[in-house]
Amino acid sequence: MIALLVVGSVTFALLVGRAEPTPDLSKGVDGIAAWLHDLTDECSTVRRGDDFTDFAGPVRSKVYAPFIAEWGTCAKEPYGRLGLLVLRPGLEQAWRTALAEGEVRGDPDLAFGDGFALTGSIGMEYLGLKRLECTPTACSLMEIKHH
Repeated sequence: MIALLVVGSVTFALLVGRAEPTPDLSKGVDGIAAWLHDLTDECSTVRRGDDFTDFAGPVRSKVYAPFIAEWGTCAKEPYGRLGLLVLRPGLEQAWRTALAEGEVRGDPDLAFGDGFALTGSIGMEYLGLKRLECTPTACSLMEIKHH
């Protein structure tokens, strides 16, 4: 069964029943890319070795980097470089601390799955990913609303 999902000018082909519900994180970033490729027919080539601070910026890099086990990027419309992040535990606490200390504002700009995140925002609700809403005292994973 193929369901076509339209987000702006982007069409996703979601192959229902063929794709795993979550990526195989035992394969690291390659597992995320394979999962995303199965769902969207994009993200076939993972690029590694870029400087994370150049990619994410100095503030986000300071908060995110200690909690990234592996990262890479791939090409997936509408993003020139979509970040694929395998996460270690602790990012929520680090974000809350940075929020309380005034280093960051608002919520992390990542779409979260179980043990991984993507840097995009458009269309992530169709992938079953969630956003993280944080205050200095608590964070909660929330459904991403369709725009």
